[in-house]
Amino acid sequence: MICPRCGRPQPPPDSPGAPRAGATRYCVHCGRVLAGVRWVALPPDALRPREPRRARRPYAGPPRYAATPRWSLRTWMPAPEPGPEGALPAPPPRAPEEVLRRTAELLVRVATVTLALAGLGALAEAWRYGLLVASRSAALSSGPLAVSDALVTLVGLLAPVAALATGALFLRWLHLGREVAAAYSGTRPARRMWAVVVGSVLPSPNLTVPGAALTELEHTASALPADARPWPSVPVLRWWVAWDASVVLGLAAVLRGLGESTQALADSVLLHAIADVAAALAAWATVRVVAHLTELLAPELRPAGREAVVGVAPADAGADSGADSGADSGTGSGADSGAESGADSGVEASGAAAEDRVAAGGGRSGGVGTEVG
Repeated sequence: MICPRCGRPQPPPDSPGAPRAGATRYCVHCGRVLAGVRWVALPPDALRPREPRRARRPYAGPPRYAATPRWSLRTWMPAPEPGPEGALPAPPPRAPEEVLRRTAELLVRVATVTLALAGLGALAEAWRYGLLVASRSAALSSGPLAVSDALVTLVGLLAPVAALATGALFLRWLHLGREVAAAYSGTRPARRMWAVVVGSVLPSPNLTVPGAALTELEHTASALPADARPWPSVPVLRWWVAWDASVVLGLAAVLRGLGESTQALADSVLLHAIADVAAALAAWATVRVVAHLTELLAPELRPAGREAVVGVAPADAGADSGADSGADSGTGSGADSGAESGADSGVEASGAAAEDRVAAGGGRSGGVGTEVG
């Protein structure tokens, strides 16, 4: 063996002084390692024979059993064992006012969706009516007609669903509000809830029963005398008018659409557009009246906001005014006392002015400011 570094031959393995067999050999002249380590990279399963891959059978459908299986998945969980401190306390039930506020928030969201769909439906019906007018003098292309039909059909399917959801949530909110008002006033509502629900669904009584129920609810929530005659406020009266108009116009549009003449169909499109506008106004009035009555029944305390410093009076203003007043009043101790009193009065006057400016521009914070010295 010849060393690759120095190029000198190495003694044979059986010669005296040669390393034993199996040990690392070094050059006897320069000391270089003669038998280096050689790294060979192999894949993980290179030394293990690979099993033949099984062919995947095609899907044969759901499992089938010759008889009814006696096993099942566990559909319940056992109650946890009580710890050293005893069983966990049951969560307290939510207050009726909290439930009323949460229902009102959900009702406002659904009514807003109804408002958007009704407004979109009014635009779609107005566009269709414009196409009808334009078709009297010229032929129309199929593109605008297909878009108009698709938009009218889509809104015609979604708007009634949203309106029904709004009505159901409104009756739920009305029931909760009547219970909260009765608990506060110690009285019992004049109408039972089933009578309100039936009167809100039937064609003729639904023009008067919902508005009367809202008026009675507002009368009780306002802590007015029980023997006084309830009278609707502006938000309730606005909702009552919008509700009656939407019901009447919707019924008129449906009845006019039963006609078979071309003029009846055109009138039906126009009436549907007007009814959609009335429905949008009714949804908007619902949002307003629900927020108004919920604030009366279950007011929520809101944070006053962050305190802010409106202005800081200069420190030498009070001292100058105090010195001037002290000089006018006398000399010696009189001047010192006049200067001190003048400085105090100047600081108090500046503080009062700062408080006045805070109260004038307080916004939602209610005129709360930071005290500065």
